Amino acid sequence: MVVELERISTGIQGLDSLIEGGIPRGFTVLVAGNPGTGKTILSSHFLYAGLKSGEAGIYVSFSESKQQFYANVNRLGLDFVKYEKEGKFLFLDFASFTKEGIGDALEEVLASIREINAKRIVVDSFSAIAQAFENQNEARIALQVILGKMTRAEGVTNLLISEVPIGSDTVSSGIEEFVVDGIVKMEHGRTNSSPMVVRVLKMRGTELDREPHVLTITKSGMSVFEKQPILFSFPVSEERLSSGIQNLDEKMSGGILKGTTTALIGASGVGKTTFSFQFIAEGVKRGERGIFCSLEESPDEIRRSAKRYGYDIEDLEKKGLTILSWIAENQNPDEFMSFLKEEIERLQPVRLTIDSLSAFEHLHKDEMYIITKRLVSMVRQYNLTTILTILTSQSAGINLTDLGISSLFQNILMFRYVEAEGRMKRSMLMLKMRATPHDESILEFTISDGKGIEVRDAMENYIGILTGVAQRLQKEADDFSEKEQTIKAQREEARRKRMEEFEAREREITKQEEAEYGQRREVLEKKIKEIKEEKKERGNGSS
Repeated sequence: MVVELERISTGIQGLDSLIEGGIPRGFTVLVAGNPGTGKTILSSHFLYAGLKSGEAGIYVSFSESKQQFYANVNRLGLDFVKYEKEGKFLFLDFASFTKEGIGDALEEVLASIREINAKRIVVDSFSAIAQAFENQNEARIALQVILGKMTRAEGVTNLLISEVPIGSDTVSSGIEEFVVDGIVKMEHGRTNSSPMVVRVLKMRGTELDREPHVLTITKSGMSVFEKQPILFSFPVSEERLSSGIQNLDEKMSGGILKGTTTALIGASGVGKTTFSFQFIAEGVKRGERGIFCSLEESPDEIRRSAKRYGYDIEDLEKKGLTILSWIAENQNPDEFMSFLKEEIERLQPVRLTIDSLSAFEHLHKDEMYIITKRLVSMVRQYNLTTILTILTSQSAGINLTDLGISSLFQNILMFRYVEAEGRMKRSMLMLKMRATPHDESILEFTISDGKGIEVRDAMENYIGILTGVAQRLQKEADDFSEKEQTIKAQREEARRKRMEEFEAREREITKQEEAEYGQRREVLEKKIKEIKEEKKERGNGSS
């Protein structure tokens, strides 16, 4: 007959999930770690969880004073003073103990356990106790007999803190790890995005997750971020969702299959963000909640871009659009997935965009496959139709990424810049559309204010598109050249006619001007003749 172990919470949800829901009652667990990794905080959460559930607890300190302890836990919002006044919590201060007084100290601990009927106890640190014994055998006996068998008989669950020097690979002095029922190791992480990590190395009668898990400490206390499970079976649907891109849906059998993940791969500025926002906005207009999660831009920058493409962003947000922003360089991917999972469960969206997955590449390039696989597994279990953008450098040929993650997506669209006839154009190629008959042409698309992305015709009259510099096919080039010559001749003929008309007009004007000049001359000559005759007549009269 298998006896089911009663488990008690550590006070940290993410840690409980690594050990089947909690520590088996009556166990002695070693919490080992480098200085500053949060051993005292973890132990404080453990005691506080017990106090809140009605279990009295004791903190036995051989390293810090009661005043220091309260100063630390008060910052986390843990009110131990309240429970101390109620007689449910004791802080035993042995910071100034001597080797000779270790026996009396342990006896006082056992007496205090019985006095308040304590069910949880923390000893900080066992390293100080071990130093009080002459040899390892005596220390082993103290640990096994006094802190193990006797407290277990009382139904007490113990946490023993052990200091691990920085740079050391061990978890203890070599005594505790063989006697205790469980071992939790805490270490400093490599970057700010992974400040500390925790691993459960041992827990009797428990199926363990031994992977290193990121933990953080904030003013709200300690959080452990469990890794998202990798699943194999997901909901399957025949329903298709509109892409939101003009003229594209008919080229992919009516839209994107619901519940699938689509990767948009391309160089910076080629249109991935615009495409993915239009996808979310289209869903919101159809009454489908959507999350646009950016790892590169702030919410206000996204709103500004959306307005440029003609969207009433305030109206979209009222109807079900949620814009999230996350700085990938400051947080660990596990923390991001935990945050995103909470938002998904809270908002219940139908569509999701993550722009851009490549933001994690700078710090986690070697882990991108497993990060992506966990993320895809998480969104698919919620039957979300998801678009993830991926930045890649443009080179000749089909260059997906060098991250080896393309097999994880059901659909892949590749975007490219193309130089053609002295202009920079944009092209789109549907490389992969699982369970979807789709157009295999290289499609030209444009991005314009007020409209966003619009798909044009296939670039059938060009070769060399995937090199980045396209040329027209020979026949098309000849036709194009002939057409150009015709247009040139037509323009020349039109110019010649305009010149002839201009010259004829000038001649006509000249004739008119000459006629008018002749008339004016005749009038003037007649006038002069009349004046001369008048003078002559006046002269004859005077004589």
